Amino acid sequence: MKYFITLLFTVSLALAGSIDGFSKKLSYETNYSEALTKAKEQKKNILLIQVSNYCPWCKKLEKKTLASSKVNALVQKNYIPLILNRDKREYPEQFYTPIVPVSYIIDYEDDSKFKQLRGYKSKNDFLFFIK
Repeated sequence: MKYFITLLFTVSLALAGSIDGFSKKLSYETNYSEALTKAKEQKKNILLIQVSNYCPWCKKLEKKTLASSKVNALVQKNYIPLILNRDKREYPEQFYTPIVPVSYIIDYEDDSKFKQLRGYKSKNDFLFFIK
């Protein structure tokens, strides 16, 4: 039993760290307040991706969709990209959802979501969402 708990804890830590690695590699913000400040300065909406440590669909979204050069180029051009780990609970309550991954487009002027996409989406479906 101790082995199983240790293994589970190690895997959770490894998955939590991968969100940080993803955010650095693709230049995503990881702090909501900082992203909102940047969005207001640049007059760009925020693309918020909410993920969780245990979610295999979140990892698939990161690796197969968001890491695509075509998707990332469009995201960087038109939005302030932000990825948040739902397990850390460091985001406004208005964006809480029991479902992950979830993507929001947030208006930089009034801090409200106006578009939402739940679950894993392919590159083409995600491109349709962000256009």
